[in-house]
Amino acid sequence: MKNLIIPVDKDLNSTIKLNTNFPFIVSHDDLSEYVGGFVNWHKQSALEIAVVLEGSINVSVLEREETMVVGDGFLILPERLHTLKPNKDHKVAKYFTLIFEPHLLTGYKGSFFEQHYYLPALSRKETFFKFGVQEDWTKPVFDQMKWIYERFPNDTPEFQLAVQRIIQDIWIILWHNLMSMQREGVSTQHDTRILDMIEYLHNNYSSKFSLTDMAISSNVSRGECCRFFKKMMHMTISSYLMEYRISKAVGFLETTNLSISEISETVGFSSISYFIDSFKKKTKYSPLTYKKMLRKVQL
Repeated sequence: MKNLIIPVDKDLNSTIKLNTNFPFIVSHDDLSEYVGGFVNWHKQSALEIAVVLEGSINVSVLEREETMVVGDGFLILPERLHTLKPNKDHKVAKYFTLIFEPHLLTGYKGSFFEQHYYLPALSRKETFFKFGVQEDWTKPVFDQMKWIYERFPNDTPEFQLAVQRIIQDIWIILWHNLMSMQREGVSTQHDTRILDMIEYLHNNYSSKFSLTDMAISSNVSRGECCRFFKKMMHMTISSYLMEYRISKAVGFLETTNLSISEISETVGFSSISYFIDSFKKKTKYSPLTYKKMLRKVQL
């Protein structure tokens, strides 16, 4: 049984750490294996370059959302809050991702490469970059990503040195064709506001939700609070709060011996029946069935 979730801290930073000796992995993902059928909102210090293998995926990076189909690739820069969900018209959504820390790309801190071809990319307005097979310049990118995909995992020096060279080659191509043409970034005021709103929800998810209190804490009107949140997150506040409560419930089922009713109350549901119905809609299992399946896996 797989009901995956990206572990995050209170600021939605992923707590998954790459190997410090060689900070690079190839992740093979099927969105149906994640809690609720999607990758939860998170950000990380690593770079992500992905290719869609099957189906179609909606990638949301704050206020921007793009639909990716088979053969499309995308780059998500570090510290960009994002989520991945299957396109509603497709039952399957599979992809693979090259995930690596920036210093594997740039070398030492303060290097020429970092100063001229990495840090400027972080200052661009775009939060992520999409590239497709229909563009002639992308063929070397896909060919080299495929080379790594077919040979990973591999801890030989030859493979590791090849990986570093390849991600630098890929970066040069993406820089020349995508990143260097983008405008400088805009103010991070919106990013700060949405993170403050999310922090409010995370701090108060276990109690009865008050839109008025959330709006006051964000220094906006109730209407603007709802509009801004939906614009940035592509979902309503109540939908996000529901997803977060379910994800916390999954965590309690996996790590504690709390009863179903205790978990329901702890994560802020008004009734156990509502909790069970909501949990089943998101995970396809009842909380009790999920707990029993966990025990079987752990035996």
